[in-house]
Amino acid sequence: MKTISITGALRAELGKIGAKEARKNELVPCVMYGGGKSVNFTIDRKSFDKIIYTAHVYNVVITVDGTEYSTTLKEAQFHPVTDAAIHADFIILEEGKDVFVSLPVALAGDSIGVKNGGKLRTPLRKLKVSGLLASIPEAIEIEISELRIGQSIKVGTMDVEGLSFLDPESNVIVAVKRARGSVDEAEEEGEATTEGAEAEA
Repeated sequence: MKTISITGALRAELGKIGAKEARKNELVPCVMYGGGKSVNFTIDRKSFDKIIYTAHVYNVVITVDGTEYSTTLKEAQFHPVTDAAIHADFIILEEGKDVFVSLPVALAGDSIGVKNGGKLRTPLRKLKVSGLLASIPEAIEIEISELRIGQSIKVGTMDVEGLSFLDPESNVIVAVKRARGSVDEAEEEGEATTEGAEAEA
């Protein structure tokens, strides 16, 4: 799991008026909580954009008033018209306690089924997992080279050391569906054998 460091400032004024003033100054009002503490602060919008507009999930180390907090972004709210970030919640990570995050799925290899004309489907682009911070990877890599037409990989088949998968076990992560003109590998092998026998005859 990648780490990014940013600096925030304690919010002097809470409530709607303080939040509105912060946004006027290109700041994002934030709160982080966990371990029995809650800290209200602001961060520069440009710093926040580095966290939100990326496929990566970060361990966000936030320094506020001289104190460092290891956190993860839980939720961000955006303006309905401008799409500008208007608020964010961070969870303070506690040593020895599980982290709950959604990690991107990274597919590896070239599927046999796709080579044979099948269509690759990826219903789940992210997977919810929990585990100690040291066990959290940047992404969940799934090897699909042997995935054939009609086959799929579900959450229940995933096994990554140190991680627990929290999505329903029956949820499909990636599948290869039959498409017009597609031929299953077994069918191709059968056709090749038949053609060979006819040629010998």
